[in-house]
Amino acid sequence: MSMSKADERHGELLVIRPGAIGDTLLTFPVLSALRAASPSAGLTLVGNVRVLPLARWLGVADAVEDYADLRWSALFATGGLDPTGLGARLRRAERVVCWLADPEGVVERNLREAGVTAATVRPGRPPAGTRLHATSYLAQTLGLAFDLAGAESCRYRLPSAVLEQEPPLFSAAPLVIHPGSGSAAKCWPASHFAAVVRWAWARDWPVLVLAGPADHERLAALVRALPPPSPDRIKVLIDLPLLRVAAQIQRARCYLGNDSGLSHLAGLLGVPTVALFGPTDPAVWRPLGPAVVTVRSQPLDQLAVEVVVRRIEQLARTPTADFWG
Repeated sequence: MSMSKADERHGELLVIRPGAIGDTLLTFPVLSALRAASPSAGLTLVGNVRVLPLARWLGVADAVEDYADLRWSALFATGGLDPTGLGARLRRAERVVCWLADPEGVVERNLREAGVTAATVRPGRPPAGTRLHATSYLAQTLGLAFDLAGAESCRYRLPSAVLEQEPPLFSAAPLVIHPGSGSAAKCWPASHFAAVVRWAWARDWPVLVLAGPADHERLAALVRALPPPSPDRIKVLIDLPLLRVAAQIQRARCYLGNDSGLSHLAGLLGVPTVALFGPTDPAVWRPLGPAVVTVRSQPLDQLAVEVVVRRIEQLARTPTADFWG
């Protein structure tokens, strides 16, 4: 997939960042800083196709391309890049950044031999054992002067054109819950999420539950732990495009989730966010945003419901100014 005519552009910052939703979202503040440092250059992001529409609508990238397109596999060609194909495309960029695994140095060698004059090839995550936040690490790979605290105080907002296509599901701002994650070890028990839903209902808060392709089993467990739902109290969105999900999250009273891509999205959108951590280190992987609280417990299933609802109650006092978009 290609959403631009990036091949025809000049003065281009080309950033290649494969990875999961959360990994990609953690690059957004760095991409914003990179654009600010080179305001005359357009930025093209090559990455996870699910995140790319967000990068465009949130103003992080001028153009986007799907990393799953076979053309990008040529980066790892052992015989070098086709000088008239991808090699020519890369040479036209002002700067090429590759945040990906290149243990044998094939990508770096191919870029050099193709004549790319300004290239950075680094792993997409900090070295094991370090406690440097992933976003700060990415900024360091580019030599950017980067203030993580400043990035945490900023929020990204979807424009009204997007929100108008995705109307609110409730008449009041909901508590948004995402009970899943990419790993079972990173998930708080479904029964605990159900207890939070009942707590929200006791306060007349509507609840929106989000689930992606890997979350169906966990969603079913959550639903089984609840009384028969009524549409005015709870709704479930399953496997929706990320842009539509973002429009609903942006209207939340508060968001609760595990260490997952949607938790990173809620934080970046400025939504009051409670992110639950178990085996992963929030010092490295916490969501960024002006109203994010992380709670860690090892093992995660020992984290008490009372602790979590107290954090939600505290954060939910933050006004949700853009509920109606």
